[in-house]
Amino acid sequence: MLSPRLQTFMALHRAGKFAEAEAGYRDCRRAGIDVVIPLSALLLQQGRNAEAIVELEPVVAAQPENFAAVVNLSIALRQQGEAERALEYARRACELRPGEASACNARGLAALALDENEEALAALDAGLKSAPGNVPLELHRAKALRNLGRLRDALAAFERIVKVDPGMLEAWRDLGVVQARLGMVGPALASATQARNLAPADSEVLLEYAVALLRAGRTAEAEQFLERGGGNGGAWLMFGQALLREGNVQGARKALERAHALEPDSPYVRHFRAALSGELPEGIESDYIRGLFDDFADRFESTLVNNLGYGVPKRLPRFLAEQGVETFTDILDLGCGTGLMGAELAGAGRRIDGVDLSGRMLAVAREKDVYRELHEGEVLAFLQTAPQQWDLIVAADVFIYIRALEPIFAAAWQRLRPGGHFVFSIERSEGAETQLIAETGRYRHHVQALRAALEQAGFTGICLEDLVIRKESGHPVAGSLLLAQRPLKQA
Repeated sequence: MLSPRLQTFMALHRAGKFAEAEAGYRDCRRAGIDVVIPLSALLLQQGRNAEAIVELEPVVAAQPENFAAVVNLSIALRQQGEAERALEYARRACELRPGEASACNARGLAALALDENEEALAALDAGLKSAPGNVPLELHRAKALRNLGRLRDALAAFERIVKVDPGMLEAWRDLGVVQARLGMVGPALASATQARNLAPADSEVLLEYAVALLRAGRTAEAEQFLERGGGNGGAWLMFGQALLREGNVQGARKALERAHALEPDSPYVRHFRAALSGELPEGIESDYIRGLFDDFADRFESTLVNNLGYGVPKRLPRFLAEQGVETFTDILDLGCGTGLMGAELAGAGRRIDGVDLSGRMLAVAREKDVYRELHEGEVLAFLQTAPQQWDLIVAADVFIYIRALEPIFAAAWQRLRPGGHFVFSIERSEGAETQLIAETGRYRHHVQALRAALEQAGFTGICLEDLVIRKESGHPVAGSLLLAQRPLKQA
C-alpha cells in the first residue's frame, strides 16, 4: 500500500504541479519512503533524463527484476541518446513481463532509434495483443511499417490513428510524409494543413506545410511559410526548383543561395547550384544520386512508368533484337534501380546481376526475384573492381545522372567478354556539349561525342536509335539508345 503522504504528492504530479510534487517526493525520501518510480517518471516528463538515469541505475543494479525501474531506465537512456543500452533494458523488461504494453513500447521505441525496424514491429505487435487499440503502440507500429518500406500498410495505420484521435499532431505529420512518398500530393497537403491547424506556430510544421504546397504546385503560397519555418536547405532547394520550372531564374538563384547558406555541404544543393551556374561537377556525385533514389524508391515505378511515360525498359530489348543481339546469357544491369530493366531482360537460362547506389531501390528490385546477385555501390567503382565478365551490360537511364562517361566506357569494355555488347540510354543534348539541365538536375549528352568516346574505348559496331525517353511537364524528352560491341579480337 502506498502511504497517504506519497499519494498526496502523486496527485499533485498527475495535476501537472511538478515543482510541488518533486519537493514532496524528496521529502518522502528523507522520511524513508521509496519514491524512485514516481520521481523518475516526473524527471522523464520534464526531459531531465540524465537525472532520471542517476536515480534508476542503482535501483536496477540492486533489483534487476524491478519491472517499472527497468522500463523507466530504458526510456531515460533512449531519450538521452543511449539507444543500445535502452534496447538492452527494454528486452529485459519484456522478459520480465512478456506482452506488457509499456515494455513492448519501450522496446519498440529503442529498436526504432537503432533502425532495427523488424524487432520494433514484432515488439509493438506483441504489445497490441495484450492492449489492443493502444494509440502510442499503434503510432509507433505505423512508424516501423513506414521505415520498412511497407507504405500502404503504414498509410492505413496512420489513417486509423487520426480517425481515432484527430488531435494527434504527430500522426498527421507522419501521415503526410507517407502520402508524399506514395505520390499522393493532394492528401499529403490536406494532412499538412491539419497539422498546421493543430500547431500554427510550430516552425517544423510550417516548413512541412510549405513543402506540401510546393509539391502541389502552389509555389507563391509556399514562400511565406518557408520564411516562417526557418532554416532548412532542402525546402529552399525545392522552392528554387519550383521557380525554375516557372521560368523565374533570378528567384531560383536566390533560393538556391539561401539553401547553400543553410546547408553548404548538401549534395543536392551543390548539384543544382552547379546546374544553374553551368559549372558541371567533377566525378560521379554518389551522395546526390544515392539520396535522390533512396527518397524516390517507393514511388519510382508508378511515377516513371505511369505518370511520365518512361518506356526504355520495354523498348531496349526490342532494339537489341532488331540489331541481331539476342544471344546473351550473363547480363549486368548497371544502375538497376527497382529492377524494371531486369524484369524485361529475364528469360530462361539468363543470369542477371545488378548494381545500384540506392539500398532502398535494391530492396524493391530484390522482391522481383529476377537477379542472381545485387550489389550496392557506385557503377564505375563496381566495373573497375568486379572479378567477372558479362555478355551484355545494360545502363537504362543511368547516364542522365553522370557527366563524364569516358571512364565508364573504358571499364565496361574490360568487363565484357570478347564479342559482348554494351547498350545504354541517354537524354540528348541540344548542343555539342554535355548539358546539366537546371530544371531537372539531369545530364544531356551529345550523341556524336559519345560515339567518339566509345570508339576511343575500343568499341565497334556502334549504332543508335532516337526515341522519346519520357515526358517532363507534359513535354517529350528527346533521347537515344546506343549499342556498341567489344570485338572478338582486339585490333
